[in-house]
Amino acid sequence: MIRMQPLHILSNIISCVALAVSPAGAGVLYSTDFENFISGDDKWVDSEGWIGNSKGYGVHGIDQDVIAGGGLGKTSFLGFNQPGATLVVVAKPINYSPQVGDLPLVRVETLVGIQDSVTHSARDSFFVSIYNSAGGYLAGIRFDNRPDTYGIWRWDGVNPDYDTGEGFLRGDLHLLSLVINLSANLWSADLDGIPLFANAPFTATTNTINFGLLAYEWQLDSTTPSGHGDNWMLIADTVVRSAPLGIEPFRLSALTHAANSTSLTWPGQKGFDYQIEYSDNTKDWHMDLPGSAFPAITADQPLTYQDSGIGLTRRFYRVLRTETP
Repeated sequence: MIRMQPLHILSNIISCVALAVSPAGAGVLYSTDFENFISGDDKWVDSEGWIGNSKGYGVHGIDQDVIAGGGLGKTSFLGFNQPGATLVVVAKPINYSPQVGDLPLVRVETLVGIQDSVTHSARDSFFVSIYNSAGGYLAGIRFDNRPDTYGIWRWDGVNPDYDTGEGFLRGDLHLLSLVINLSANLWSADLDGIPLFANAPFTATTNTINFGLLAYEWQLDSTTPSGHGDNWMLIADTVVRSAPLGIEPFRLSALTHAANSTSLTWPGQKGFDYQIEYSDNTKDWHMDLPGSAFPAITADQPLTYQDSGIGLTRRFYRVLRTETP
């Protein structure tokens, strides 16, 4: 299936918006749980820099406690009512384009749910999409609610959608996670920890590749707004952050022994935390050695730890590498 490209819509929307440049190596580029938004129809766009089309139709906004007992508080919605166009877009400018020394990956985590049509027989598609800073479409994930093509599809901006072979549960909340390598033009995605695809081509367009905008889209199956379904998308807690690309394989570069002393050296990278763990039997591991934590590395550099335990006879070591929160 070929997706109608919304380039003209988003280009028009952002033409009057000044995109804020995200600081290099910022870690968290944007995060929201929507609690600071005002509840109501048409209250999503124009809050915290969000932009969009089809304003005034009650097709996007902020709900309060729409999930009973879910503890989510405020959430955003897209869909349900008749829109002013067959493609409705709500987007957040991020404008992250990694330069030398910046963290090369972009991670997106967003809670989304698709509510099925109730009074209408029509069903539509909903997207989580990425645009560049000029409004050029790059790629997206389609949650297709139509019966004949129901499921989750990957879209590279040019070719027919790729079926991931996975579906979603109507009326349930799902955690969609994306990892985008902008320099390599590759990305991966999973839903609730289940892989949708890994290291797939990100965009097949000729548009400049940067993380300009995160967009949520409602594409009608009809050619006219009056043919919309009253299905809709719920969006909850969302975070976009830059992330490091770890050296693989990750291993020690030096291990030296002396009397009552062992020295470990490994390649440290910006954006990671490191923790020395040790064991006397390779089964039980501990991390209580003094000074054995190396948090929030800010520049690529060799890291060294020296264990000067008195009476040390035999000890095994490993280095735990995790992304800096």
